[in-house]
Amino acid sequence: MPAFKHTMLTTTPAEMDIISAAIGDDTNQARSELDYGKAVVKGTAHNFVLAPADAEIEGFIDSVRGDTVNEGYSFGGIQRRKRIIAEVGANQGATAMAVNDFVVADEQVAFGTKGYAKVKTGNPTKFLWQVLAIEGTGVAGDKVLLERQ
Repeated sequence: MPAFKHTMLTTTPAEMDIISAAIGDDTNQARSELDYGKAVVKGTAHNFVLAPADAEIEGFIDSVRGDTVNEGYSFGGIQRRKRIIAEVGANQGATAMAVNDFVVADEQVAFGTKGYAKVKTGNPTKFLWQVLAIEGTGVAGDKVLLERQ
């Protein structure tokens, strides 16, 4: 096995395709740095909400303003490209996640609770996040480095 390992990249927000957005599924619930890195999908109110299990991941929370704005919704940035660290979710199943697998969302950690985005092997068709590296054997709780294809 080569000594080289894939790592996070230092890059510009433009390359990471970070967009400004309303964050959360309710109003007047300020989000915080505890929510950085969580997997999200578009909600129905021009907002981004936690990605439900089996959903294709549209992005990850990159930043959050510390108060509520935008008619009561928190405001922040959503990363839609490049690399992100996530965690293999509890519902991965009997087959371990492997390098080059594509992933979808697993059950997420609630807003306001620190934790990595939870993912599991899946068959996304539009938002293709692929495993570049795994710390461990690809079972629940292992960290994975993802990159959007």
